[in-house]
Amino acid sequence: MIIAAALVLITGPLKSEGGSAGSSSAATTSAAGTDSASRPAAATPSAPKLATGDYRGSVPILMYHVIKAPVASTPMAELWTPAETFQATVELLKKDGYSGVTLDQVWQAWHGGAGLPKKPLVISFDDGYLSHSVTAKPILEAAGWPGVLNLEGKNIGKGGLTTNQVEGLITAGWEIDSHTLTHPDLTTLDDASMRTELVDSRKLLQDKFKVPVNFFCYPAGANDARVRAAVAAAGYKGATTVEPGIASKSDDPYLLPRIRVNGTDSAATVAGRVRSGQGVSGGY
Repeated sequence: MIIAAALVLITGPLKSEGGSAGSSSAATTSAAGTDSASRPAAATPSAPKLATGDYRGSVPILMYHVIKAPVASTPMAELWTPAETFQATVELLKKDGYSGVTLDQVWQAWHGGAGLPKKPLVISFDDGYLSHSVTAKPILEAAGWPGVLNLEGKNIGKGGLTTNQVEGLITAGWEIDSHTLTHPDLTTLDDASMRTELVDSRKLLQDKFKVPVNFFCYPAGANDARVRAAVAAAGYKGATTVEPGIASKSDDPYLLPRIRVNGTDSAATVAGRVRSGQGVSGGY
């Protein structure tokens, strides 16, 4: 049995990106009225061309949450990465020769499909916050990289990402994967409740956004053999955890490691962890 050593599984309200109360696993987006509806429409860029090559080896997967500097007294401020730090990290990694890819691309490369560039990297974002659309998206677009959004069903709409914002991420080349409907500790659920969280969240994303949703992300990393079997039965090809390491084809596909990024991590620190696969164990 493997259960991620999460610092805490968040199910209650926390301070939002805008500083008001919210209800997500770490910190919710700002209150209604601060989404795309209140801003002028921007031109829609084309999705970045998928980076390919001959590489089929191990791939580091970074784990981010909110891309915004926390205000004073923000709960779990380590989950908030300032935009400037995120941008500096992306720029440094690109300078070091890395190319952003999606989990679907990695899976295809590991199973006989198109290969990857020489130094591939997956940048994943958990939950579904406003900053993923308004901050992370343009920074990754400037690098020509996609992101991977592990989206909670309850974070679509008021207090999270609007449907249009998620569609904008997809247009920009992002992959959308499931992070359940309500971010529960799956190891505590009965079989029927767990199936609802796994199957219904995938179907919601598939129906609403017309995307495959081939991968799953465990809330707070909590999983065991029963949970992993249910994830496989729900049709997912694999799942990501909060345990550090560099993902490889030889890993259990339902225990893919990720490298957690804390808000205080410098660009150089993140780059070092990308190379080594070392990092903090646990997540939210």
